[in-house]
Amino acid sequence: MKTHYETLGISKSASASQIRASYRKLAKLYHPDVAQVGHAEAEKQIREINVAYSVLSKPRTRSSYDAGLNKDNFDIAAEPEHCSNCGKPTTYWRVNRKPQVCVVCRGSCL
Repeated sequence: MKTHYETLGISKSASASQIRASYRKLAKLYHPDVAQVGHAEAEKQIREINVAYSVLSKPRTRSSYDAGLNKDNFDIAAEPEHCSNCGKPTTYWRVNRKPQVCVVCRGSCL
């Protein structure tokens, strides 16, 4: 499995501006509306890119991720849970609890 650094095509020592530039370049390339590859493949790629950017763009989550990469039992494929209604990533990370609903769907359920 690829690490988030490999997904964005950057080194572990990349700066915040390099992470953002790589994310923006890949997001434009793999956006489902403009991608040259199939829609399903583009959607899968953009989801991986978004997860990688959401982890690496924040210093706290990036340091936790880097610390986990150094451990043998770290799950590289860790990603946010997805909303049980719309499938978009939530702000919660996988834990053993009931399925989460994103903020948008939670607002429509009230």
